[in-house]
Amino acid sequence: MKNKAAILIPARMSSTRFPGKPLAPIEGIPMVIYCARNALKTSLDVYVCTDSEEIMAVCSLYKIKSILTPECATGTDRIALAIKEIDLEYIINLQGDEPLISPKSLDSIISMLPDLEKNENSIICGVTGINSEEAFDPNNVKCALINDSTIQYLSRKPLLNSPEDMPKAKYFKQLGLYAMSISSLQKFANMPPGNLEAAERVELLRWIENGNKLIACHIKDHTISVDTPNDLVKVLNKLNED
Repeated sequence: MKNKAAILIPARMSSTRFPGKPLAPIEGIPMVIYCARNALKTSLDVYVCTDSEEIMAVCSLYKIKSILTPECATGTDRIALAIKEIDLEYIINLQGDEPLISPKSLDSIISMLPDLEKNENSIICGVTGINSEEAFDPNNVKCALINDSTIQYLSRKPLLNSPEDMPKAKYFKQLGLYAMSISSLQKFANMPPGNLEAAERVELLRWIENGNKLIACHIKDHTISVDTPNDLVKVLNKLNED
């Protein structure tokens, strides 16, 4: 299965909340390179997909493969254009602002790739349990799960998954980590964005809104997606603690 798959990392410089985010330094190297090096530890091929020649130049400096794309509405749409240059059956989409997703967690979603053979029209999405404070942060995309295995809905608002008095995780967040077949990727890219995607600003709602399945891959990492400069400070503090 591994020789049929690769990890693709979408990255753009024009984030409204954090311009130039992919090149923000983490432990002395640009964040997108930090993410790529984590991905390379899985032994899969890794490609950064970007519309920025500056990011391309930085990738070249660190000997990371990269693919130049036009501007795109979402990272998944960007990858759909990038894979035209690669012969693959499956892709893992690792967002370039997820530096705390470990190689072990990437291996977890890679191990689930055979599930895509048994479940056509499915995408696997990384999820992790969060506390109530994190659940009320609109930068975190929350998940409503069925039987802990299927994602029913995604929202920037809190979504309870169990009664308040139960000890198990009440909230889950979606990670910037997806796996899908090339046919599902192309199908996604050909779907017009729907009302739910526009309302929540969550791209994978496009998949649910068109009657397709999102499978949950539970990740144990306590991740911090870097949406703002303050998030980067949190990441640096966590790495210093570790």
